[in-house]
Amino acid sequence: MSQEISPKDVLKKYWGYDTFRYNQEEVIENILSNKDTLALMPTGAGKSLCYQIPALMKKGVCIVISPLVALMLDQQKSLEEKGISSKAIHSNLSRQEIETILNNCLLSKIKILYISPERVSSKLFLSYFEKMKISLIAVDEAHCISMWGYDFRPSFLKIANLRKYHPQVAILALSATAQRQVAKDIEEKLLFKKPNTIYSSFEKENISYNIFYEENKLERLVYIIKELRKDGVGIIYVRSRGNTIRIAHQLQSLGIKALAYNAAMSFPLRKLHQIKWQNDEVDCIVATTAFGMGIDKKDVRYVIHWDLPHSIEEYTQEVGRAGRDLKKAFGILLYNDNDIEQLRGNIEKMFPSKKYIQNMYNALCNYYQLAVGTGKDIRRDFPMLSFFHRYNFNAYEGYNAIKLLERSSLIEIIESDDVVSRIFFIANREEVFAFLEDYPQYYHLIEALRRNYAGIMTQFTIISEEKLARITYDEEKNVKKSLKMLEQYNILHYEPKTENAQIIFTFDRIPDSNFSLSEETYYNVKKTHKQKAEEMIDFIKSKECREKYILNYFNLPIENCNRCDICLKNNQKKNKKELKERIFNDIKLSPKKLNYFAYSINYNSTKEENIEIVRELLDEDKIFVKKSATDLYLSATDL
Repeated sequence: MSQEISPKDVLKKYWGYDTFRYNQEEVIENILSNKDTLALMPTGAGKSLCYQIPALMKKGVCIVISPLVALMLDQQKSLEEKGISSKAIHSNLSRQEIETILNNCLLSKIKILYISPERVSSKLFLSYFEKMKISLIAVDEAHCISMWGYDFRPSFLKIANLRKYHPQVAILALSATAQRQVAKDIEEKLLFKKPNTIYSSFEKENISYNIFYEENKLERLVYIIKELRKDGVGIIYVRSRGNTIRIAHQLQSLGIKALAYNAAMSFPLRKLHQIKWQNDEVDCIVATTAFGMGIDKKDVRYVIHWDLPHSIEEYTQEVGRAGRDLKKAFGILLYNDNDIEQLRGNIEKMFPSKKYIQNMYNALCNYYQLAVGTGKDIRRDFPMLSFFHRYNFNAYEGYNAIKLLERSSLIEIIESDDVVSRIFFIANREEVFAFLEDYPQYYHLIEALRRNYAGIMTQFTIISEEKLARITYDEEKNVKKSLKMLEQYNILHYEPKTENAQIIFTFDRIPDSNFSLSEETYYNVKKTHKQKAEEMIDFIKSKECREKYILNYFNLPIENCNRCDICLKNNQKKNKKELKERIFNDIKLSPKKLNYFAYSINYNSTKEENIEIVRELLDEDKIFVKKSATDLYLSATDL
């Protein structure tokens, strides 16, 4: 596609929109002018369009570097549905699949290629990359390149090396959370020819931020969901996988349609829960914080944090998953003193001692029987909890040690959401027919593959063993056995699906004498995480407008929002009479449980203020306490 048509023409043709949002158009124009650009845009602002549209208007392949495999796969699927050729290279693919994709890039059959930051330094990728015609290099989650950012990843530091292969190609860096110090660091680390940062407005005019100190979080949570569920579904974020199930069950027992979602659940169950939530069949989903990335659901009405996020950046990104349709939505956080202490303790546990991390590395190598100097590129199933139990590692500290080894690029962990089987024919058509003359027992299976899966002779294709069993009137286990045999005969390459996490050793085993963690990977990152946690604690305790506090944190000045709990409480104090009248009218409308005014978010006032007014109304005999068989209610007096 040439630049004779405008970005708006492309937007309309593929996405159906007439106008751009935020600063999308300005960012796109900068990229079309071949200017290195850092685009800072809020969650839900459509950052992906900023590289997708230039990719369609320029010749060559757009390389998109992202740390989020789920997001890559979602974007690839979305683009392919629009007829845009795109692929994602990630660790779930075999070498053959990767080479097929890279060859298609050389042949200009792919417009947008997604890769992980670790792939940037791969010899295989670089051998193809230097020969490709590149239109643009886009770096998603660009704050990960800065050790001052909340999610520093050393692998991002290698991205700048791509510039020596294509020095004239522009880089687009994208982030939803970057303070000015981090923004400057991004431009320097990516070797921008000139500083060029475009800020979009981070003001969320449709979102009301509410932070409540609450000892009985479950009871408050139930009240909030019951008030908001009539308007749509929500997300309850928790820090631990166990809590997703525990809290979902508690909510179910209290009349809330809630489902759990975490990476330890089987893929079919996770998918089922996600679909039910997306189809509004439940009130909410209780999930760990990765949930929501790459899920394009615009009508999420509320995001509730049960646990404290580790940073203001994390908090704003997660709340930004609500209200993408620009209708009223809520970001609600419940906390108490225990949560503050738990947050500080979690930061310490995120960084076990270097000796502990070294012991973890040696245990992994011993588990897979790797001698010193061996193991590079070995990939194995990784039953993480069984491994921790076998070597007596605490699950939480062990998991964090694993993550630090991964950040140090010594290993890579893949928690697969791509639970599918794939096949690619190695033999050509003539070789297949010759093979069938000698082994006719495979005829029906090979014919079923050829007739039901277009393109299987030229590229890796997702297949279903269950479907093949139905077509060939055979059992699924026999189909799998036959496919494995066909692989041994070099007829095809078969990758059966697996739900297990997998581990890849990116280097040969390192002897103890050479084992080390860099300052950036350990001490500096730990210091940054501690600082971010304290900033989060200061934020929740602040009496300043919530949105103003957040935007000032990102060096973006703004007036009070008049929507958050702080602003509305301040406004309510100016007019206590109006609040009293509203509470009385609500009781007149229908009796309310005694604790309703302690937990309701409808009044944007403190529970103490509400209870004081209820007492005044009782003293004035305007309302009275009525006892039912199971509870106490406030009811209006007949005057």
